[in-house]
Amino acid sequence: MSDFDMNELMATFTDETAEHIAALEAGLLALEASPGDVETKHELLRLAHTIKGNASCVGLAEVTAFAHAYEEILERVDDTALLLSGLDLLRTGVRSAVSTISNGKSDPKARVGAEKLNRMLDLAGEIAIARGRVQQLLAGASDPLIEAERQIDVLQTELQELIMRMRMVPIGPLFRQYARVIHDIAPSHGKEARLVTIGDDVEIDTNAVEMLRDPLTHMIRNAIDHGIESPERRAAAGKPAAGTITLQAKHEAGSIIIRVSDDGAGIDRKAIEAGVNVIFESGFTTSDTVTDLSGRGVGMDVVRRAIEALRGTISIATREGEGTAFSIRLPLTLAVIEGFGITAAGESYVVPMEHVLECIELPPGTRRGADSGVLLLRDEIIPYVRLRSLFDLEGPESARENVLVVEHGGAKAGLVVDELHGAGQAVIKPLGDYFSEVPGVAGSSILGNGRVALILDTQAILRSVAET
Repeated sequence: MSDFDMNELMATFTDETAEHIAALEAGLLALEASPGDVETKHELLRLAHTIKGNASCVGLAEVTAFAHAYEEILERVDDTALLLSGLDLLRTGVRSAVSTISNGKSDPKARVGAEKLNRMLDLAGEIAIARGRVQQLLAGASDPLIEAERQIDVLQTELQELIMRMRMVPIGPLFRQYARVIHDIAPSHGKEARLVTIGDDVEIDTNAVEMLRDPLTHMIRNAIDHGIESPERRAAAGKPAAGTITLQAKHEAGSIIIRVSDDGAGIDRKAIEAGVNVIFESGFTTSDTVTDLSGRGVGMDVVRRAIEALRGTISIATREGEGTAFSIRLPLTLAVIEGFGITAAGESYVVPMEHVLECIELPPGTRRGADSGVLLLRDEIIPYVRLRSLFDLEGPESARENVLVVEHGGAKAGLVVDELHGAGQAVIKPLGDYFSEVPGVAGSSILGNGRVALILDTQAILRSVAET
C-alpha cells in the first residue's frame, strides 16, 4: 500500500474512532444518570468492540489490545470516572499510534475535505467572474446568446449554493462534547450541573466549528463558576440541586443563533452598574478571588473578539436569581458575504450588508475636502469620514459624493464615497499576511468585472471614527 493510501486509511480510522470515543463519552455520562439502562450499556460495548476491530484492521496492535481490555472493563465495572479516564488514555493512544505509522504526515480527513470545498468555492467564484466578463461582451448580442448566458447564470448559482451546503455540518457534535467538560469541572468547584442541548441538527459553516470551540468553553466555565450556585444555595432558593446549562441553536432571519444559558444566580447588578455589556471589557471581573476558572479579568473580551472574527455579534441577558443567557448571532456561511459595493478614488470596496442602514447624497454645504465631520440626519448627528482620507487614497475628487450610513454595536457613522453600486453577493478571499494587520480591512473579493474589492471591517472603522 502506498504512503498516500496508508495516510488516507489512517485519516479515516482517526475520524471514525474520534466519533466512537465521543459517543462512548456521551453514553457513559447518560449511563451515570440512568444506571439501569441496559440498551445504553449494550451500545457502549458495541462501540468499544468496533474500535477494537477497526484498530486491528489497520494494524495498530497496541490500540487493539487496549480497546480489548477497555471492553472487558466496561462490561464489568460501573465506575464512570475510571471509564472516562480510560477513554482519555485510548484517545491519546490512538493519536500516538497513528502519528507513528504515518510519520506525522497524516492530515485529518475533515481538513482535507474543507480544503477541497474551499477550492471548489474559489472555482465557483472564478466562474462568476468569467460570466461577468461574458455579460459585458454580450451587450447588444442576439437573443439566443443572451438566453444561453442566462442558463449558465442559473447553473453557476446552483453550483455555488450546493458547495455552500456541503460546507455545513450539524452543530450537535460540538455541543455534546461539553457534557464532559461540565461533568469534570462542576464537582471540583462544589457544584452539580448537567448539559441540555437543543437544535443539534442545525447546521453551521464547518470553518466556524473550531473557531467557536474556545468561546463556548469559556462561557460554560463561566456559567459554572459565576452562575450555577452550590447545591445548598439552590435548595434554599427552591431550585433543584443540579443546575442546568443549555446550549441551543436555531435559524433566525437569515442568521444562526447560538444561545448559552444557565438557571443560576444571574449577574449581580451592583457589579455591573455601567450596564451588562461592561463584562465584555478587558480586565472586568465579578470575582473577588482568583481561581482556576476566573478572577483574572481575562475572558469575555476574548470571547467577544472571537465572535466578531466570525462576523458575528454577542449579547447578554440576565436576571438575578433566575440565570444568565448569552446570545451569539452568526452569518449562515463564512464563505460568502451579502455586501454593498462602493467606490472611492477609483478603488472598489464591499461593506457587509448587515451593517448598512441607508444611502444618501452628501448634503450641499458640507465642507468638501475635509477628512471627517458630522452631518444632521433626521435630527440625529452622525459623524462621517471620507474613505479616500481613511485609506490615504489619491485620485481626482468626484463632483458628487454619497454617504453610506453604517451601524455596528449601536454606533453609527457615515462613509463618504464617490459611487454606490448596490447590494450583491461576494465570495470572501482571505488577505495575505502582508495585509492581515491593515486596520479597517477584513478580507477581499473579486468582482464580476475582474477587479479586486476590499471587504471593510465596519467595527474597526467605527472605532476609528469615534477616536477622531
